[in-house]
Amino acid sequence: MHVLILPSWYPETPDDVDGIFFRQQAQALQRSGLKVGVVAPLFRSMRGKPETILSANYGFDDYVEQDVPTYVYHSMYFFPRTRLDQRRWVNAGKKLFKRYVAKHGRPDVLHAHSMNHGGILAHAIHQQTGIPYVITEHSSTYARKLIHDWQRPGMQAAAEACASRLAVSHEFCTLLKREYQGLEWQYLPNILSAPFEAPVNLAAKPANDVFTFCSVAHLQPKKGFDILLPAFAEALKARPQMQLKIGGTGPEAAKLQQLAENLNLGAPVTFLGGLKNDEVLALMYASDAFVLASRVETFGVVFIEALSQGLPVIATRCGGPESIVTPDNGILIPTENPQALAEALVRLYDTRSRYAAADLRQACLNEFGERSIVDQLTRQYRAAAARHSV
Repeated sequence: MHVLILPSWYPETPDDVDGIFFRQQAQALQRSGLKVGVVAPLFRSMRGKPETILSANYGFDDYVEQDVPTYVYHSMYFFPRTRLDQRRWVNAGKKLFKRYVAKHGRPDVLHAHSMNHGGILAHAIHQQTGIPYVITEHSSTYARKLIHDWQRPGMQAAAEACASRLAVSHEFCTLLKREYQGLEWQYLPNILSAPFEAPVNLAAKPANDVFTFCSVAHLQPKKGFDILLPAFAEALKARPQMQLKIGGTGPEAAKLQQLAENLNLGAPVTFLGGLKNDEVLALMYASDAFVLASRVETFGVVFIEALSQGLPVIATRCGGPESIVTPDNGILIPTENPQALAEALVRLYDTRSRYAAADLRQACLNEFGERSIVDQLTRQYRAAAARHSV
């Protein structure tokens, strides 16, 4: 079976983590024996990368990454969240599709990741070619009320015409059913990446003198570090034998470091800066637990990464973690609640012996490992192709 992936965003470089889970899933599908390609318009943000308007690439490119042919088009969003830039993105995707098909043949199924703009593109290609498509939704824009009225008719039409609608958490399925006028959505989570699934000797994990929580995310408001730091300061009053290591960069970095200083957190809190994938893996392996106080998540790959390294987790009820975190592997708390988070930090520390690292890892692999997710996706593809051929 030949599957073409249409992600709404995608890593621009080998070290780029923006959309990394799309690339990881495509490569996992390729390893399973499917024929897989990727078509990805890469439009940079004027707000996020204004300096690249003159310095970065424009135009078409293609390359093979771990046996996955990848076709990209580099450009810039000049008028973000407008019909014009959506049309530019979709038109670029159509041209990439033609280039891909000319060399690799017609796919049996399209798999779009997120409605804007991958789902819109998949619908346009389907209208022209009849190729069935599957959509997996990941975007937090629904929960954050960022969908414009002008976008909804095209999104609704794409959702109605697709062969299968998937979402990465149970809560998200419920939200999307409301957003799409009662259309049903199925839960199918993101995949655990190969480095985190690779064999690991949990028995050899270092025994820390001080119980170590780690947290990894972009340092931006929706990740809730302004909630975590005061909560950790409060928890330290009760349990001073703890420390917190934070990995990530972002617009809130200086503000959060100042907050930590104002709270007199000192040595117990360390800001590690930006971490590459192998550095995140090493941090989790050397830690005792994971915590993140997000305000909104549609899934939360970082939680399954932590579980894969035998770490119990603390998360907020913000959409995605509810499909990951259970009483057997961690603690769920309300959002925007420093006191509840402080109590959870203390409770996890006090009950740390009940979480067996090997059990946490095995349960994670069973649900989110490559074989489980690839098998589920393959069934979706075959069902879509079979319905189309009838």
